[in-house]
Amino acid sequence: MYSSSVLASPEKIRSLLEVLQTLAQELELDKLLQLIMEKTSHLMNADRSTLFLVDEERKELWSKIAQGVGLKEIRIPIGRGVAGTVALTGETVNVLNAYLDPRFKADLDKRTGYQTRTILCVPVRDSGNKIIGALQVLNKVVGAFSTNDEDLLRSLAAQVAIAVRNAEQVDQIQRRRRISEILLDVMKSFSAELDVDQLLRKIVARTSEVMNAERSTLFVVDRKTEEIWSKVAEGAGLVEIRIPIGRGVAGVVAATGESINITDAYRDPRFDQTVDERTGYRTRTILCAPIHNAQGEVVGVAEVLNKKGDIFTREDEEFLSALAAQAFIALDNARLFEAVVYMRNYNESILRSMATGVVTVDPDGRVGSVNPAFEAIFGLQTNWATSPRVEQFLGASNESLIAQLRRCAAAGEAYKAYDLKYVLPTGDPISVNLSVVPLRDSKQNPMGIVAVAEDITKEQRLMSTLCRYVTREVAEYVLKDRDKLKLGGNRQEVSVLFCDIRGFTTLTEEYAPEDLVGLLNEYFSLMVREIFNQQGTLDKFIGDAVMAVFGAPITRADDPLRAVRAALGMRHALKAFNLRQTRAQKPTVETGIGICHGEAVSGNIGSEERMEFTVIGDPVNIASRLEGLTKVSDFKILIDETVFQRVKGEFECVFIGEEQVKGKRRLVKIYGIPDPLD
Repeated sequence: MYSSSVLASPEKIRSLLEVLQTLAQELELDKLLQLIMEKTSHLMNADRSTLFLVDEERKELWSKIAQGVGLKEIRIPIGRGVAGTVALTGETVNVLNAYLDPRFKADLDKRTGYQTRTILCVPVRDSGNKIIGALQVLNKVVGAFSTNDEDLLRSLAAQVAIAVRNAEQVDQIQRRRRISEILLDVMKSFSAELDVDQLLRKIVARTSEVMNAERSTLFVVDRKTEEIWSKVAEGAGLVEIRIPIGRGVAGVVAATGESINITDAYRDPRFDQTVDERTGYRTRTILCAPIHNAQGEVVGVAEVLNKKGDIFTREDEEFLSALAAQAFIALDNARLFEAVVYMRNYNESILRSMATGVVTVDPDGRVGSVNPAFEAIFGLQTNWATSPRVEQFLGASNESLIAQLRRCAAAGEAYKAYDLKYVLPTGDPISVNLSVVPLRDSKQNPMGIVAVAEDITKEQRLMSTLCRYVTREVAEYVLKDRDKLKLGGNRQEVSVLFCDIRGFTTLTEEYAPEDLVGLLNEYFSLMVREIFNQQGTLDKFIGDAVMAVFGAPITRADDPLRAVRAALGMRHALKAFNLRQTRAQKPTVETGIGICHGEAVSGNIGSEERMEFTVIGDPVNIASRLEGLTKVSDFKILIDETVFQRVKGEFECVFIGEEQVKGKRRLVKIYGIPDPLD
């Protein structure tokens, strides 16, 4: 370990041992480096000393502290200068006259005004014989450095290597602990913020703080647009910026997935100087790191600018990657929370605006959420302090509905009910259509049900009213398209039927008014039933006459057939009616029926205050004229040529002749259908 010449000097040995003992007690790297400088200068009787350590990544030597020189850190490439040569070759260099040695670089002397005369520099090797630095002393106080000095400095360098490695290990452990503490603190800080804009502000501020940088930015990758985006401060708010992937330093990192550490931004072609030109900012150093998800995809980029008083190191790269990953997790959570809140508000807004009632019930039978429409339909209160049970919510008077909802909620079953009767708290009945759908979580476990209720009370009342004039089928058709209830008409082919009582004036004289009304009601009920049996529409009652339409609002190919069948049915019903009248010794009734088929205008005619569905056109006029002609005809059912062509294969028809109809130039051919009563 020690040369014989050194061992021959007990004083030097004692001094060396004292130095080694002192160095072994110091485990803080910065203090150890300072101590090595002081003790080496004293031990070697030198004016100054410097310990250079190898930066393998940059292929440089650096000195954290240079004793007696105002520079905090100096760096030289390995292979340059005396120390660089020693680090490259691993050989001791002893220079007797610095300015005559070509390896000596006098630029530092020129900057500091110092005069270097003699130099002794030895390599610093670790236990694996790897060069980790160079120990250099300048200007021996008396004379030049001797071979004994070389041996002494090499012996010291061997122990310095051990001390430095120990201190580096301790420093690394402490640094990792500090980093962990910083990351934990940052994570707590980030996780407490769920507002995306506020979180971005906090991420930028904390990243700049812990990275000791002037500025920082967190970019998010948008794969849809192939851009990276971020929000930066502008005035009191934030504005979004977007950069194409592959453009600029951050864009290149997003494209390659590899970190970029730039020590001089203006010498790097990837740096876009126009940003500095617009803002007046001066970018010196840049550290940019990718952020990967669990699948290894680049989902973000963290960028910091201008490390204060230094350049970014490999350690900074690792720290930034870890910091950015935590920041992105927090940002992802905040964005997810924002999306959940947006979706909740969106759903609540939809539920509030829905005319149908919606309620959720959990498996225990408790009401979860309910929209205003449900409360309005069922006349419920809204000021429950806690989630009520469904029987409390709907009221005990609706046991069957409550039991069904509880059953569906417990079993997670679907259920549908139409025209369900429900009693309001006021005691009034309503009709609802109810649809129950099970709710399940991501693992298909039951979470209860959602019940959708539609109040059809008004529709039922309207249906009941419509069914007095048209068949249920026609009523449903009309209600399905409410626009058909507006003023306006359609041109379409229809079959029009007129049926009128013969000798009605005589009846009015033979009957008291109330008896006459009773007779008419019974008679009209029979006639309307036959019309409805053939899916006809009751157009109107005209005194003692009935007008019916086949083909409006629903058109069928066999409308003329249906009209004739209805007429024959009406004659059969009249026979039974007259039989009852005869048995009761009351006057009988005789009728005439006219049917015409053709193009007419059908629709709602009238005013906004009062309208009626009817048809107008030639078929109406001709059917009325045909019905009038039955007074002088042997046939009680008369039809026109068009109806004849449609029904001649089904019924016996007799040609009667041609008749001039008011408003028509051509004569109308008239056919009679033998009366079934004959």
